Amino acid sequence: MAKKAMRGSSSRPVGITYALLAALALAPGPGFSAENTGSEGESANASPSGLQEVVVTANRRAERQQDVPISLTSFSQETLDVMSINSMDDISRVTPGITFQRNGTSTTSNYDDEDSDINIRGVQSTAGAATTGIYIDDTPIQSRRIAFSTQNAYPVVFDLERVEVLRGPQGTLFGASSEGGTVRFIQPQPSVTTSSGYVKTGFATTHNGDPTYEVGAAGGTPLIDGVLGLRVSASLRHEGGWVDRVNPDTPQVVDSGSNRRDMLSARAALTWKPADALSITPSLYVQQVRINDTGAYWPRISDPSASEFRNGNRGSVYAFDPFYIAALRLDWKMDWAELISSTAYYSRNQHVTSDYTELLNEIYFGSSFPPPGVYSPAYLTDEQRNFYEEIRLQSVNDASRIVWTTGLFYTHSRENAAEFIVDPTIDARSGFTICPQIPCPGGLLYNQPFNYVIDKQLAVFGEVVFKLTDTLKLTAGIRASHDIIDGASYVSGPFLGQAAIASSGSTSETPVTPRVVMAWQPDRDNLFYASASKGFRPGGVNSGVGSACQSGLVQLGLTDAPPGFKSDSLWSYEVGGKNTVWDHRLQINTSLFFIDWKDIQQSVYLGSCGLAYVGNLGQVHSRGGDIAVLAKATDAMTLNFTAAYIDAKYVATVCATPSVVCTGPAAAAAPIVSVGDQLAAAPWSLSASLDYEFPKFLNRAPYFHLIYTYSTAQTGLIPYQNPNNGVSDPTLTGIPVSKDLSLRAGLRWNGMDVSLFANNLLDQHPVLFDARDFAAPAVQLYFNRSVTPRTIGLTWTYHR
Repeated sequence: MAKKAMRGSSSRPVGITYALLAALALAPGPGFSAENTGSEGESANASPSGLQEVVVTANRRAERQQDVPISLTSFSQETLDVMSINSMDDISRVTPGITFQRNGTSTTSNYDDEDSDINIRGVQSTAGAATTGIYIDDTPIQSRRIAFSTQNAYPVVFDLERVEVLRGPQGTLFGASSEGGTVRFIQPQPSVTTSSGYVKTGFATTHNGDPTYEVGAAGGTPLIDGVLGLRVSASLRHEGGWVDRVNPDTPQVVDSGSNRRDMLSARAALTWKPADALSITPSLYVQQVRINDTGAYWPRISDPSASEFRNGNRGSVYAFDPFYIAALRLDWKMDWAELISSTAYYSRNQHVTSDYTELLNEIYFGSSFPPPGVYSPAYLTDEQRNFYEEIRLQSVNDASRIVWTTGLFYTHSRENAAEFIVDPTIDARSGFTICPQIPCPGGLLYNQPFNYVIDKQLAVFGEVVFKLTDTLKLTAGIRASHDIIDGASYVSGPFLGQAAIASSGSTSETPVTPRVVMAWQPDRDNLFYASASKGFRPGGVNSGVGSACQSGLVQLGLTDAPPGFKSDSLWSYEVGGKNTVWDHRLQINTSLFFIDWKDIQQSVYLGSCGLAYVGNLGQVHSRGGDIAVLAKATDAMTLNFTAAYIDAKYVATVCATPSVVCTGPAAAAAPIVSVGDQLAAAPWSLSASLDYEFPKFLNRAPYFHLIYTYSTAQTGLIPYQNPNNGVSDPTLTGIPVSKDLSLRAGLRWNGMDVSLFANNLLDQHPVLFDARDFAAPAVQLYFNRSVTPRTIGLTWTYHR
């Protein structure tokens, strides 16, 4: 964390910070958010006895984290290793203010373990364009939720300079996908002057599960001193499974530890400096994720208290997700400005084989448990072909009265989701009442060769920082874009109850997203700010759902799914402070926020047929805050505490269509959302850690790291749990209390680090996600998801 000199500071700024803390403590549910932990990022003016300063690029230029008027958290690669962070799941676990769920068994997904929802400060959606931006360097990789098969990919956590989590809308500098916030995975760039290296290997065992192992290496070196530099990396991680797939009829174990997965990554980057002021860096990043089966388990045949997790699927839910990013960055530093061009092509080909046996048997035969020998697979793909170009021009003198950034952004993104559902036994089991009406050769019940959306966007953006005085700064930013969204789909088969549905549509918008920040920095150690910023994401088109969904549509007062849905947007208002005291040994960062989010794009599940459409579901107010306290208690001990509070609720009841009354005694249909319904988020999330470095012996430096995380249970109902809504399942449980204790102890010497670690030391098994296919009394097949049981292992790393 950033260290700031105490010299010349007064007690008033710190008093204001404590006033913020007191105000939050008196709120119905406090929530602060803090920066991150000790030894990470670059350092400047750091003293051996104080906290280390961290440099980030949250505003697209290098700045001390304590000078950035944004609530953010950052992690260096060293910190990621010490905290046993290997995935986006782990990042969210130790970053209060983020809710992350693997929801592959929800009503808007296809059982795939890659399926997830991520939200920052309660801004979350199961449909439409993403609400959280996911970046690898300057390339966004988040997906648009088109159908059950579309979901986000996340990079492998290896060979990273740092990870930055930015809370609140980042629409000015990062665009429409960053409505609630942005997560940035920033990779090391090649150096033309120095060599570096990083090696990591490890092995672990999981309680009642299979072994996990990993190996990775990265290195950089000048090829021509001062002119040409190269950096390459490669990693392999195998995570052993801990959920067994059993035969539901016997039930014998068919595949022990079936939810194992393999993650491969490789990268090569080359920097060429034909002149001191010019650098050109082409790079290629390649990643593959292979998931053997789902981690969801059936509670009716499992015993979580004994770490026995089982599912009775007839086949595995297998996913293979390869993608690559080919990028070219040009950086030209002139006397008066810096020109940066980032060009990237993102190509992804995800394939999933899912198990729809229980779902189809319920739809056609009224039971979740089919007879022996029946297997109904679904084959799904999610393909993305995205081109990005950003040209940025920005000032180079950060000490001048005016600091500015401006640029152009263009993208042509195409995402296609295909799906095929097959049951070869359907004719014989149905008594020839299903397929003869509409031919389904080989039991092809659902045939959707394409369901694509093309996003085209051209944007201009700019941000200016005016130094009104030596201590007072005004930041004004704006982004204006022209968005065109085209979509088309074709689907046929008896699953729809009719021969075929072909649909297409187009929509366009010209959104403007401004941002204003007033920051007061009376000295290097204290910063206070207030901001207002707008977030936006474009609308889209719906495909038809067919006559099989008619009863579900009638329940909402509709005859068919709406042809399209419009954009949604929000305004976020934030005040915060960043303060360093006690001779750079204590750092306190706080923020309070209020978000007004309107016309929210959400998926409306039609339980009568298992399909869904996207609608604009009303208005949410999200409020809360966060705090981070980082203390160098002694030269050997560092303490870190972070906490966040989120309260995100709908403020109005929403009907499926304005022409149909869904409230009061004259209601003709049930609402989709009721006033007071919540968005999925743990109200409180806390994290506390201790790092201790023991005196050296034999030139070795022993250390100990302990981290405890805790989140409170959901206090209200999300729309799908509320029985007053037209589509709901009140039997489902919400987000539970979740707690985790992890530790690591090791030795460091000459760049090496050998350590023992234990994750989920208390072997907790909270039900993080609870779902079933239909909200009907006769359907007793539930799907649960928990965390990985206690895992103990050994890690060796080397940094040079």
